[in-house]
Amino acid sequence: MNAELSQVKFFKLSPGQFTSIYTRLMVQLVPFTSGNHPLALHSSMIPQELWKKLQAAGFDKEYVMVLPMIGFKKQEYCVFFNPETFGCNMHAVKPLQCSLFPFASAQDNVDYSKAYDFCELATITSPTKYTTAQQQLQRSAMKKYFDEVAEKGLNNVWHVLPQEGDVVFNNKKIAEITLAQLNEWLTWAGEGK
Repeated sequence: MNAELSQVKFFKLSPGQFTSIYTRLMVQLVPFTSGNHPLALHSSMIPQELWKKLQAAGFDKEYVMVLPMIGFKKQEYCVFFNPETFGCNMHAVKPLQCSLFPFASAQDNVDYSKAYDFCELATITSPTKYTTAQQQLQRSAMKKYFDEVAEKGLNNVWHVLPQEGDVVFNNKKIAEITLAQLNEWLTWAGEGK
């Protein structure tokens, strides 16, 4: 969250203004083997229309891990990319994921040249020792973040949240979601423990 505060200060906006202008909820759904986690939700709790989309996309488990995040709004390219200068409008305070792109992935053994065929940097045959070490640190930070969300609740981890966003499975948007719907899901998941 320190990086986000740096970005807020960089743009001279309040956290609420920055959140409203630049961010959306991003709720990643991941197949899970059991309900033994505060962020795990039984498939019967997923709205029927969304559940059908998940199954059509190859979801085959009984439980869903609900991973709530705050992401930047999307357009044809990064919201902070300046097409006039071909540069980043917040380079000085860009998030670690941007620094590691394209070598930031939740999965090991990614063929970056296929995953990011639009990026010349992705044609490098393998990540550097630096990017590999930073990627491991990023994964550790993400685990810590989701553990904190599970323990304290999303609203206690983030003081200002976007009101709407996207549900993502296998890196593809499959539905939209509101903050109220997400909080309902997280409440149901927490009650199932």
